Amino acid sequence: MKDLYKILGASPDTDDATLKQTYRKLAKELHPDATGGDKKKTERFKEINEAYAILGDAEKRAEYDRLRKAPVGADGMPQGFDPEAFARAFGGGRGGRPGVHFEGGGGNFDLNDIFSNLFGGDGRGGFAQEPGRRPRASRGNDLTGHLQLSFAEAALGARRSLRLADGTVEVTVPGGVEAGGRLRVPGKGAPAPTRNGTPGDLYLEIDVQPDPHLTRNGDDVEVDVPLTIPEAVLGARVSVPTVEGPVTVTVPPGTSSDAKLRLRGKGVKRRDGSRGDQICRLEISVPKTAADNPEVRRLVEELAQKLGQGSPRSY
Repeated sequence: MKDLYKILGASPDTDDATLKQTYRKLAKELHPDATGGDKKKTERFKEINEAYAILGDAEKRAEYDRLRKAPVGADGMPQGFDPEAFARAFGGGRGGRPGVHFEGGGGNFDLNDIFSNLFGGDGRGGFAQEPGRRPRASRGNDLTGHLQLSFAEAALGARRSLRLADGTVEVTVPGGVEAGGRLRVPGKGAPAPTRNGTPGDLYLEIDVQPDPHLTRNGDDVEVDVPLTIPEAVLGARVSVPTVEGPVTVTVPPGTSSDAKLRLRGKGVKRRDGSRGDQICRLEISVPKTAADNPEVRRLVEELAQKLGQGSPRSY
């Protein structure tokens, strides 16, 4: 029986969260985009996806663990093997009839294919194709991969060309996707185990690179805009970054720290095509060397006398 834990570099004691992290790391390293389509690494990529399709599902993992620990009988199968329980755990449960196609949460599986993967050979244990029955078309396993986007691509959407084991595919990323989300690419998963079957789907987990200046808050984008004292007092036109590139905004005279400017329609793209806003938080920046310059201190003291402003604090 195949050791699925060994395939993933884990152990039966590995908790679900750690197992998921281990799988994601391997999937990222072995993805055809990262390996240049290396055949051996592509096969390994498929192998870890098939292993995680079982170990990543609590019910399938429990049944696999039970079968792994059970003594092997004379027929080469684990003693006490229950085809109905196996079908329910690994396939979604329509009984254990030979040649029947079962669908599961981690992808669609043919029982013969599962037996072959786990126990080796041609699906021992009486699950050969019934005489006189045409094989049912089965579906390949779903696969998962990673898609890394820039902050702007996640906010506005993008088209990306991905290199897969069987060629390239163009993927449309909708605007507004978030880190941790999943994008489905139909028909780009594992090939079908039978001639008349259909391939599985590819699910891409979204990774978003942080922007050095911009942050996301729902559908809005936020940015801190430092101002000099003269800019805050006299007003100014300053350049600020957005997801589409820098734009110039007008800072009104007499601006205080924590004042906000709203750039409408410069935020994250929504499903209906509209966009959120960009919020510019204005902050007055005082040079650290200002207090060390006697002339600057004299001018600031003179300014304080001319302003005649009392304390701005209300507490």
